[in-house]
Formats: sequence, C-alpha cells, structure tokens
Amino acid sequence: MDQSAADELYEAFAVLAGSDPDHCSYPEGYVKRQAVFACHTCVQEGMEPAGVCLACVNSCHDGHRISELYTKSVCVCVCVCCRSFRCDCGNEKFPGFSCRLHANKDGRNVKNSYNHNYSGRYCSCDRPYPDTDDQVNDEMVQCVVCEDWFHEKHLQAPPLHCDSLMEMVCVGCMKRVPFLWTYAAHFSVSAVNRAVSSSETPAVSVCCQQEGASADTGVCAASPQRSGSGVCVFTEMKDTETHTDQHGSVFWPYDWRSKLCTCTDCKRMYVASGVQFLLDESDTLLAYEDRAKTEALRSGGGVLSCLSTLTHQQQLDTLYRLNEMRQELCEFLQQCSEQSQLTPEVLQEFLEGLRDRKRRRLD
Repeated sequence: MDQSAADELYEAFAVLAGSDPDHCSYPEGYVKRQAVFACHTCVQEGMEPAGVCLACVNSCHDGHRISELYTKSVCVCVCVCCRSFRCDCGNEKFPGFSCRLHANKDGRNVKNSYNHNYSGRYCSCDRPYPDTDDQVNDEMVQCVVCEDWFHEKHLQAPPLHCDSLMEMVCVGCMKRVPFLWTYAAHFSVSAVNRAVSSSETPAVSVCCQQEGASADTGVCAASPQRSGSGVCVFTEMKDTETHTDQHGSVFWPYDWRSKLCTCTDCKRMYVASGVQFLLDESDTLLAYEDRAKTEALRSGGGVLSCLSTLTHQQQLDTLYRLNEMRQELCEFLQQCSEQSQLTPEVLQEFLEGLRDRKRRRLD
C-alpha cells in the first residue's frame, strides 16, 4: 500500500466521523458531535476518564493504546449546549503530558461527562469491545439517550427483524425518563405498543408493515403529530393509554422525534429530564453521518463511497480495522526509515504478519 492509499483511508475515517484530522477541536469549544477517543496508555485504570479528538489521537497519541468511541456527545447535564464534548488532550487529566496541537487548555472541561466507555467497557455487562472472551459475535446497538453501546442479548427486548431505520432507548434510560413509555405505547416499533387498543390510537406494527405505514420509516401516517393550537399531544395520548408492559429497551421508527409534543409544558418536562436534545432532529447520528458523507462525496472520497454501502455496525468494525492497519503501517515505515532498510523481503514479512493476525481474528 503506498502513502496515498494510506492517506485516503485516514481521510475516509476523518470525514465519516465529521472531524478535522489535522487540528485539535479544543478551540471550537464544546463540539456538538465529533469523533472521540480514549487513550489507555495515558489514562490508565483508576485514573479519571478523559477523551481526545481525532487530530490529537494522530499527533499526540500515535502508537498508544486507543479506544475509538465513534461520535460522542455524552454531556447529559441540563445546560446550554449540552450533549457536547471538548477535547481533554494535555489537560490536568494527563499528568506530565502536553498537547502538541493546542498547549494552552483549561485544567478540565467541566461540561464534559463520561461513562464506562472511556475505560474501554460497554453495555450493562461492563465488558470490553471487541471482547476476546465472548465467542458470540453479537451486534451492538447504541442508546440515543445515554449513548452507551449494548449487546442485543442484553437489551431485555426481543430482536426485531425490520429493514427500516430505527433508534433505540435502553431500558435504563426508559426508566429514568418514564414519560417515554407513553410515546412507546403509541408509535414505537417494539412489542410494547401491542397493548394499545387499535380502535383508540393507531400504532406502528412491530415489523413496520402496518397498512398505511411509510415504506421509508415504518411510521403510520395516522400516528399522533406534534402539538398545534395549544393542544398537548402527550396529554391526549396519556388519556387514551391502556396498561402496557414497561419492560426492556425500546426501538423507535427513525422519525419518532418529530412526533414528540412541543407544547410549553412538555418542553419543560424534557428539560427537567435532561432530554431536550430529542427535539433536535439534527442531533441524530444518521444526520451527522449524512453531513459527513455529503462532504466526502463532494471531495470524491473513493473509500467512503464503499463504506456508505455498509451497515452502521459494519462501518464501525471496518473503520476500527482500517485505523489499526494504518497505525501498524506507520510504525513499520518509521522503523524502516530509522534502519534505512526497506527490502522486498522485509515488506513481504510485514504483509504476512498482517494476514496471520487477520486469520486469527477470523478463527
């Protein structure tokens, strides 16, 4: 692989993440969404968690043990510009370490919030990803509220077989924001909505195939709409609500946020629960990725065109391996440069090592 190919892989990763690969994002403040990484070489077990931006991973933490957290906006406090993240590289959480790209940083970013993902652990099982002890290749799904990643087997919900785009709210967040159960009973795509009387309020089929549903989103055309003329949609739904089984994680049609009531009282309720970001349709991960893909297509990125045909989980796995391969290639070229030795035999040995590691992963 020549340098231009390696650079294209690097740029594809950067554009998909919507992040600048060359400049630390710290001066931009609390960025709404960006690629965030945890460096386990600098911030080890028992230390305060910290996150760094894409540019700092490549300039300041090259060769370190890194966990890629995809995009993070994990600040769930009730404040202006919540669900934002600011790069920690070189602040007081990195003792004796200075950021090469932007040295003058505050001691800590007080609006950042962290979960166990920053320690390389995920899901309610608190296990790493990839998990070498887990023989089951279980797909992981991200909760759109807490943004933790969960194995399908730990969602406490039956698997859904639906081609439509969906978002998931984990059972922990459903319990923390209980008014979401009322919405779930009316237009989620989980089994929780089966208990609603179809004669009172139309509900979305679990398989997104109900007559009158949108082929693109699975949302029934007669589903409750946002409030208008001072009418609270949430109150109307609650008045017609029957008993539902409030158990397990909930899957939603992708445009479910547009169905949330926007009356003054409901907006206050969202703020009080720390979920006012649900009213921001540009907050979704797909909206973020679409903006990055549009930029990539404008710049003619060949690798990203291929990535856009993959599922979200396949994109994550592919980018994880591409970034890993790029790091190994950079280390190999650096070593060859220091030793002034790059022969066909040395290159062949390096490529065989890559193939051997790939076989072990597949096995």
